[in-house]
Formats: sequence, structure tokens, C-alpha cells
Amino acid sequence: MKNPFTGPVSSRARNLAAALVLVFLGACNGCRGTDAERAARERAEIEQRIRDSSSLVLYRSLKLTMRAQGEPNAPEEIIGLWTALEQTRPLPAASPTAEEARLAARSYLDVGIAFYKAKHVLQHRDEDEFPLLWTQLTKEQSPLPGYDAGQEHAFLAVTAFLVDLADRSRRTPSTELIFYELARATPAPTWLPGIRSAVQAMRGLAFCQAGYHYAAEEELNAFVSENEATPEDAFLALPRLTRAQSRETTLATGYFLRAWNRRGLDRDRAAEDDLYRGLKSLEKLGVDNELTWWGWAYLHSRHEEYEASAKYLDRLAGSPYLGEQERAEMRTSAEDLRKHGERLPIFRQTRAALMLGQALVARAGGVEHILVTLMGPEKGKNVYAPLAWMDRVRQGVGELTTEKLAQEAGESLDKARALGGKGLDALKQRLERGTERTAESTPP
Repeated sequence: MKNPFTGPVSSRARNLAAALVLVFLGACNGCRGTDAERAARERAEIEQRIRDSSSLVLYRSLKLTMRAQGEPNAPEEIIGLWTALEQTRPLPAASPTAEEARLAARSYLDVGIAFYKAKHVLQHRDEDEFPLLWTQLTKEQSPLPGYDAGQEHAFLAVTAFLVDLADRSRRTPSTELIFYELARATPAPTWLPGIRSAVQAMRGLAFCQAGYHYAAEEELNAFVSENEATPEDAFLALPRLTRAQSRETTLATGYFLRAWNRRGLDRDRAAEDDLYRGLKSLEKLGVDNELTWWGWAYLHSRHEEYEASAKYLDRLAGSPYLGEQERAEMRTSAEDLRKHGERLPIFRQTRAALMLGQALVARAGGVEHILVTLMGPEKGKNVYAPLAWMDRVRQGVGELTTEKLAQEAGESLDKARALGGKGLDALKQRLERGTERTAESTPP
């Protein structure tokens, strides 16, 4: 009797097994999903993060307080909260003495207690019921054509990102805060095209920074494609940029952001192509800074042109806009490259993004100077001061615990948690409704 595991039958069996393995692997690949399916899953996760973020309760309470101040329909609870907030205005922004630190801790605790007592306001009131933050802070007309709540949400997302980037000692990043603001930055027909495009780029950047690379790829692909197809005369001529320069700047931004994101997707060849295109755009504009030096260093290292790469790292090591630790790292990396070193830490995506971002903000003069350049000396300073104050309050109160607030408010911990839960649930429901309204045109 023939052995069933030998001869022609066993060959057929092996072929069948190989086919089944291929089918299985194909099925596993299908389980991973297409880029669009993965992006959809990431967007759902982002929405969940917004709904589940307890820090947003504090942030939105703070914004509601500032926007409702002095309004006849402001909730009564806001009065006590505003009084507590006012006590934090004179607190030092940095390097407080021991006594100042003690007073700051007490002031932020008072604010936290006031937030705790007023938290139920979020169950039935929303910040967008009240005048824009711009109006409350400057008492002036809107700064841009079609300026509305959506544009203000976008502006605050950008500002929060810059403040986070500029502060190297940041303890509590604004990731959910930025997601929340971008989710409510719904474009209207009255918006200038450039602002709609900028919101899309900011969304791509925020998603990329948080590791949602497929969702970011969708946003950045759309941003690049739209601007590549837009004729030069449709771009805005800015005080220091012609229409042609404005277009080139926009395209360079898109190429660099998409290159950064594609590195996160391990699509190195596509990332190199975008990085090269971005560098050539900046070359046309005459830009020569930390970003271009890092870009050329990276491309030369990928092509095993180690000496050329090391020279650009030498330039980075001499930048006064990098910290001493970063400059030392550049010098070490340059020497390693000259010895044909590979996989240098300096080229890691997150590390490089943070370092270069901080350098570019510092080179631009800091967040306040950026706002002054965009809005003018008086408006820029008037807008930045309260935004920086709001961020300090968010950081200070964010360090408090529910237990501490309940104890200071003289109520049981169970009651504190119950009240906090109600406020958070109401916020989640309101955000869910807001997401439904914005999903068609600009999904978060």
C-alpha cells in the first residue's frame, strides 16, 4: 500500500497547503485594511479621545468663563469663577520665588474649587453661545473677513500648538485641546480659501504629531493636491510675500509635513521625494535655516553621502536657536557620520520634529513675536497676554486632583466624582452632536 504522504499525492497536498497559506496571508492583509479604512479607525479613536478627556472640561469651563464675562445671559456660577480667575492674573509666568509659588498654588486651588462648583454649567451651556474670545479680549471688530467661531477655534488650535512647542519644560501637552478646537473649526462659505487650507494642514500636523499617520496622510494629500492645482493669482499677496512666494511657501509647508508623516508610515522613498520638493521650494524662496540644514543632512545620509550630511549637521551645531544639549548631539552625530555611522538618533522623526520646531519658533522671535508680526504690535500683544494667562491657568489647575478639590470644597469624594461625571457626560454628548454637525465637510 502506497504511503499517503509520499509520491504525487503528497505533492498535491503540499501545493494545497502552500495555497492555503497564501490565502491565509491574504486574509490577514485584508484584516489590516486599506489606508482609508485605517484612517477611519484613527479618526474614530481621535473622536473618542476628545470625548474621554477630562482636561477638556477644565479648558472649556475656562473659555466659557472668559467669553461670558459681562454678558447679561452669563450663568450666575460664572461670577465666582471669574473672581477666582482674576486673582491669577498677577502671578509670575516663570521662575517664581518660594513665596510666589505658594501663592500661585493657593490661587490655582481657589480656581479649581470654583470650577468644581460651577462645573454643572457645562450640562446646559456652551461657549459658542457667547461673544467671540477675540471680541472679549480686544473689544474690536473681527480681524479677518468672515471671522467666526470656527476661525477662532482654528486660531486657538494653532496658538496652543505653538505655545506647547515653544515651552521646552511643558508637562501637560495640549493634544486633546488641539483636537477639540480643530474638530469645531468648521469652514464656512465666507472663509478665505487660504484659511480653509491652513486648517486642513493643521489637522494633518496635529494627527501626525499624535501618531495618527493614516488620518494625517488623508488631510495632507488633500492639502498638497489642492494647492498644487491652485493657480498663482489665487494666492494671497502678504506684506512680505508676493503671490508667487505665497504659493511656494504653501507648497513647501505641505511637502515637509507630508514627508514627516510618511516617515511615520515607513514610506521612506515617498518621504524623500516630498522632502526634496520642499527643499527646492525653500531654495527658490531663499530660505536657509535649521529646517533646510536638517533636510539636506537627512537626504545626504540616506544616499550615503556622509561627509556632505555631516557638514549640514555642523551648521546645525552652530545654531544659537538650539539648546546646548541639541548642539552637542549635532556635533556627535556629525562625527559619527564621518565614520559612516548609520541610524543616528538625530534623524528620528519625533525627536527631530520637536527640536526643529522649537528652533524655528525661537528664530521667529517666540509665539508673542509671531502674533505681533501677523496682527501688528498692539493687537498682537493684547491677544497673546490673555492666551498665555489662560494656558498658565490650565497648567496650574490641571495639576490638582479630584480628591483635593472635594476636600477643599467641603463635600464628600463620592459627590465630587458624581458631579464631575455629570459635567463630563454632558460635554461628551455636546461634542458628539458637534461632531455630527461638522463631519460632512471637515471630519476631525
